Amino acid sequence: MLIDFQSALADLTASPSLCRQVRAAPQMLRDRYDLTDKEWRRLVGIVASKGMEANCILYRANRLAPVALNLPNTCTALGDDLNRLISEYWESEPTTDVHFLVEADRFCRFLLTQSDIPSAATAELEREHAIVAAKLAISRSIAKSSPGRQDFRTFGNKEGT
Repeated sequence: MLIDFQSALADLTASPSLCRQVRAAPQMLRDRYDLTDKEWRRLVGIVASKGMEANCILYRANRLAPVALNLPNTCTALGDDLNRLISEYWESEPTTDVHFLVEADRFCRFLLTQSDIPSAATAELEREHAIVAAKLAISRSIAKSSPGRQDFRTFGNKEGT
């Protein structure tokens, strides 16, 4: 119901490919989410609207910003492969993290698992990832020593370290 509507809207915003699938087969929304008729009609209308493309672009720009700002030389060295690789990363990591360094670190870790990285990008990736990892370690250290730490989330680190 409402939670499914909200989840569907978030999933659609994060995935232009899901929007294309829903445009081609709107029934898939009913298969994936528990929606009322009204919620289903609204989502079908939203996906069909011109504004949904802009919504997806804004979402992706917000996810690209940490990568572009923290890994500029890696992005440049990836060249035409960047679009494909960042899209694959977003598909493999659909949940974003508002902490810029965490998002950049996760992209670096994703790239390290890819066998088809251009050789020119490998050296830049290693250098910039080391910088990001060092800054992230400092950020976590500061957060751990801050008052009120019991309420603090560990910057998306699943291990809690």
